[in-house]
Amino acid sequence: MVLGKFIRLLPKSNLKKGISFLNKGEFGKACRTFESYMTKIEGEIATQNQAMVRMYMVESYIGYSKKLASKGKTLEAANQLEKAIELEPNYADVHFGLSALYERIGRNTDSRKCLEAALKINPNYFRARIMLSKSYHSAGENRLAIEELNKSLSCSPAFYIEQVKELMQIIDDVENESEIKSIYHRLLEEKPSSSEVSKQIAMEAIQNGNYDFAVAELKKSISMNPNYPDLHNLLGVAYANMGMTDDAIMEFETALKIHPGYLKARLNIALGLYEKGANDESMHHLERFLKLDPENELANNLYRELQPVP
Repeated sequence: MVLGKFIRLLPKSNLKKGISFLNKGEFGKACRTFESYMTKIEGEIATQNQAMVRMYMVESYIGYSKKLASKGKTLEAANQLEKAIELEPNYADVHFGLSALYERIGRNTDSRKCLEAALKINPNYFRARIMLSKSYHSAGENRLAIEELNKSLSCSPAFYIEQVKELMQIIDDVENESEIKSIYHRLLEEKPSSSEVSKQIAMEAIQNGNYDFAVAELKKSISMNPNYPDLHNLLGVAYANMGMTDDAIMEFETALKIHPGYLKARLNIALGLYEKGANDESMHHLERFLKLDPENELANNLYRELQPVP
């Protein structure tokens, strides 16, 4: 299966500038370019450009936020994640990241609301449970802190369980405050890769042909962040390149269920069905895709291939 079919869409020429900035890590320029473009197309009846640009904008806001935070510009970093959430409210990781930024600037109530939002999206988000427990403990609400710790046990990595149990036992002991802070710190800092890090690791592995490694990395991240469509889409890419077409299609369909406007996943489903020889089903998805992005080069090439021979 050709990797190029699954790794990306070929963007329209008037979006390439913003995508180029994004790919080079120039997130601030990418954000401004996409924002300018969205302003120009605002009010259009067709939604294909808005859907595509929103996906890229969210990635740009996340990247820009991290860059700003690394420079100590916490308020500006939080503002970027607020924009990302406005565009895509169903990424638990983004809510979690914003909660940490709010905590740094003393907006503790807002920080807790972000954690609750992350847990509403993904009730098994271990680090969000721990962070929420820490928030309650800091406010002197130890009963609620213990409740969150107890809930975290069902989704805790095995190597953290004993630390969580220890924390539950000593959390009411003011003489152990130093140890309590130390355990919270370990639980929150010694963590698996974030979704974004996993995404980058997996993309590099796929590009290098190391599909088994990419699958393992993506499965680990999806277990903690099941509502992140990019991870499912990339897992589908890895499966497709391993010849596991049915598994690939299932992951693309999952990505599309989470984000119905996810054009990459829609096209990837069409490509996967084409590989299976399910031409009618492939055409169904392809036609839906082309209604939203009629100028896409890859989609049009596939459409021509699927046309009956006269």
